[in-house]
Amino acid sequence: MSIEHSDLIALIAEVSATFVGFSLVVGLLQSNEPTAARRREAMRSVAELGFIAAGGAMLALALDSFGMVPDAVWRVASLLVAILWISFHTVASRRFKTAGSQITKTGILWIPASLAFVGMGILLWNAILPSGYSGPRYIASLILALTVSAFLFLLETFRNYGDASDA
Repeated sequence: MSIEHSDLIALIAEVSATFVGFSLVVGLLQSNEPTAARRREAMRSVAELGFIAAGGAMLALALDSFGMVPDAVWRVASLLVAILWISFHTVASRRFKTAGSQITKTGILWIPASLAFVGMGILLWNAILPSGYSGPRYIASLILALTVSAFLFLLETFRNYGDASDA
């Protein structure tokens, strides 16, 4: 038995890999500018979220390839991705607070934070109370990880820090 929407899950893995690549390129550009450290921290979070989405997509496909029943695939994958996402989110939050990044002073930051908590909640919901909608919920959580990644990427890529004395 195969999991539903495996083609969509594979597409999520491909898009996630693209996000990781772009974040690494942007994070390394202009490495001698005063804002480079902040940009690297933000791009690191973008890459981490991309890895979460890509890893989650590949994990579901890998578990399916071992012949696990779909309910077990969604439950195991949801639990592992939730643990990974919660861990990365906790470490990234501490990292941004320690660095004193301007991104933490952005009022609009509640949007990606809320989306991240919803995504993590969906994964925990799947792990604890699976149902016939576990697959679509799992896919939605991976898309939320990509959405948060894209939001942070755009926020940091097009941020105007002013002159070097403001950095």
